[in-house]
Amino acid sequence: MNRRVTGRRAAAGLSIAGLALLGACAPPELVDMSQPMKDGEYVGQSNPDEQGAVGTVTITVTDGKITATSYETVEADGTVKGEDYGKTSSGAVGNAQFYKRAQAAVKSYDEYAARLTEVQDPTSVDVISGATVAHSQFLQAAVRAVLKAQGLEDEDAADSINMPSLDLEEDEY
Repeated sequence: MNRRVTGRRAAAGLSIAGLALLGACAPPELVDMSQPMKDGEYVGQSNPDEQGAVGTVTITVTDGKITATSYETVEADGTVKGEDYGKTSSGAVGNAQFYKRAQAAVKSYDEYAARLTEVQDPTSVDVISGATVAHSQFLQAAVRAVLKAQGLEDEDAADSINMPSLDLEEDEY
């Protein structure tokens, strides 16, 4: 009986230690949405992806709520990713699969922006299938814009967001 009690205590101790370890590995809170936002227009930018493109989120805050959001991504050369994104420099579709993925990402921009205005929290905006890189850049930029609206500094919270590689499988982008 003494061994059983000791074994249970050891198992309980390991469980507690495991929970503590899991808690230590949990990602940091990106943004505390209980903090008030000041009215105005705020802009946040993502880190560049591996090709140098940067996402920009602009939010308008009225009465402490996000009332409008826009999102765009600009390539390293300054070109806004739009209907020509994914085409060759001559304007042709050189790789149909790549063009399809590129345009799925572009289409996601308005959806991500609308969703942020709806849910009021960047971390509650779900990934749209086929637009994971766009989501990571959106999330980084949106967190930075919200922190500005709250009058807070970004203490590397946005940098903790994983930026997936652009070299993805056929069904991803």
